[in-house]
Amino acid sequence: MKHVRRVILVVGVVGLVAALAGCSDSTHGSSGTLTLTEPGGNTGSFGLVGKPSRKGFAPGTGFAFSSPLQDTSKKTVGELNAVCIATQPSSSEGIDGTCSGTATVPGGSFAINVGGKEIGGEVSGAIVGGTGKYEGAYGTFKSVEHGTGGNAPSTLTFEYTLS
Repeated sequence: MKHVRRVILVVGVVGLVAALAGCSDSTHGSSGTLTLTEPGGNTGSFGLVGKPSRKGFAPGTGFAFSSPLQDTSKKTVGELNAVCIATQPSSSEGIDGTCSGTATVPGGSFAINVGGKEIGGEVSGAIVGGTGKYEGAYGTFKSVEHGTGGNAPSTLTFEYTLS
């Protein structure tokens, strides 16, 4: 009788482990694309970090900015907030360094990072985390400017996978 109980217990434990191994968050591994517009113009805020020269940004200087994010109906649905710091002498056209930011989007947010030479104009970077329905997100994003002058509207595309 002890042997039968032990077999039933082992079979029950194995069944429970197998059932739990198959359980996962229904969003785990799902991926998606979110596209929003940064309207440009004087719709956000911008400030300098340190004292850049007329020639550009010295290492340790940079800028911080905030910009609204809009959906296809031009309704503001989020915000992009970032800080960019030069790690090498940089021209005023783009920064040679790194930028970190948060894109607050419908349903949560993305933590984003960019690094490299002449960051500005068209920017590609990494999604390194998220909150809300984007918790555990990773992937890439791209910002493509439509116009010139550094204050033109941009399209932001977030390609993400949930871990």
